[in-house]
Amino acid sequence: MELQVFQFREGEHQGVGVLFAEATLRGLQEASDYRIACPCEGAQLFVDDAPLPRDAVGDHWCWSPGYYAGEVALELELPHRAAPLCYVADIGPTPHKTGREQYVEYLAQIVDYAPDLLLGAEPARHGLGGTSGTALSLWLRYARLRQFIERYRRGLQHIIERPIIRTRSRREQLALPRVRRVDGTTLRQLAQSPQMMAALSDVPVSPSDVHEQRLDVPFHEPTFDNPANRLITRQLGEVRRLAKRLINDLVDYTEQVSETVTELTPRLPRRIKYLRRVEKQLARLFRQEPFSRVDTRQSSAAELNAVSGNPHYSMTHRLGVRLLRQGLSALADDEQHYLAPTWEIYEAWCFVALAQQLETQHPEYDWRLRQNPRAAERTLVGRKGEHTITLYSQLVCPSMERTNAHGYTSISRERRPDLVLEFDDSKGKRFICLDSKYSASKARILDAMASAHIYRDSLRLDGRPPDLSIILVPTNQAVSLLADEGYQARHGVGCVALSAAEDAERLMARLMA
Repeated sequence: MELQVFQFREGEHQGVGVLFAEATLRGLQEASDYRIACPCEGAQLFVDDAPLPRDAVGDHWCWSPGYYAGEVALELELPHRAAPLCYVADIGPTPHKTGREQYVEYLAQIVDYAPDLLLGAEPARHGLGGTSGTALSLWLRYARLRQFIERYRRGLQHIIERPIIRTRSRREQLALPRVRRVDGTTLRQLAQSPQMMAALSDVPVSPSDVHEQRLDVPFHEPTFDNPANRLITRQLGEVRRLAKRLINDLVDYTEQVSETVTELTPRLPRRIKYLRRVEKQLARLFRQEPFSRVDTRQSSAAELNAVSGNPHYSMTHRLGVRLLRQGLSALADDEQHYLAPTWEIYEAWCFVALAQQLETQHPEYDWRLRQNPRAAERTLVGRKGEHTITLYSQLVCPSMERTNAHGYTSISRERRPDLVLEFDDSKGKRFICLDSKYSASKARILDAMASAHIYRDSLRLDGRPPDLSIILVPTNQAVSLLADEGYQARHGVGCVALSAAEDAERLMARLMA
């Protein structure tokens, strides 16, 4: 079914494209207003599990993508259809701030340096994969489960239909009348026992003597309890626990509402319902053979070899590994994850770009990247003898002259600049504030300059204010005076355009000078 999409501007509908099932509609942009035509009564359209409202007439759904860019999943539920129809819309970044190619370059640089900075909860997703030691976010775990669980469930169903069955051999002592099968060990026991030979011959013996004689005989029986089934059953238990943890996390989830972040609360009921359905399906599979007949307390090195020798088992195991693996480390084509808002992506890229320039321009320093240090989200620290250079991200400066672990304070309320570049040498400690702003228009840049003035006037390190307080923007053609170095030297504030590695190279060389 096709869905017509319009851009809504100044009360007018302008066609921008058509949503086709299992296809991607491109050309949409963040922070825009769209209308999607409703095909029939009773239909409901969801954007990343959040229901869309209708306009006053009821003919269109209203959709206003926030500050995010990437692929967004839409699902159409129809009253006469059990399964929803799936659509994909590609949302682009604001063109005059960051072009699509530049935005993807930002993602590539961030994921190579600090991949966890990309992760968020916005409806937009991008191709990310791999594994790393970074902690798993709630939405990364949810996205992975949603992408691979159906194929994993189908793999489990194939295993149920065609399980690996092995023959288990054992020996048991049986009375002579119950013996049905013998082997060499049994024959040797017979040869060493005249009483048993007599019982089996034509020599008359009492019935009690026959029943008292016991023979060691072999038994061979089919069993599901083998290395391949043990490994898959153990993994299935881990996937079930993952689904249960996600349900509990979403039920207990509390959100801090922000104007620049897409609200999560409308998406939670549908996601919880979906996860509960998944957990019930997994529980139903877990109760079936071969999984219900396996002793998972046993484990051996033969399990992986046993699984790799069967296509269904091998495919299912690989999908389970992808469901459960940790972190991410690279751009990918076969896996997608939720991103942070575009302004947060730009903020993360500013940190990465400047950090990489510090390491490149000053290789003589010993650099260490620290995650979640005291009073900051992360720091890059370089040391060379008595000299130290530190780049802070989200440095918390306490209010009313109370200092943090690094000696910073605010003489008014608590402040948290995006970036702080600190120098510590024979001249003492000095610092520069850099606050990233995802802005491009003259009015927005001038408005954003308020943060530069606030940080210049309020922040202190050992009683000293910053040497310079500037904002970083993707482009600054509207207010070029703020970028003038002489202007910044006179006033201690300014604005610098930072949108590529070359910009970061020039800025870092200037700041270090």
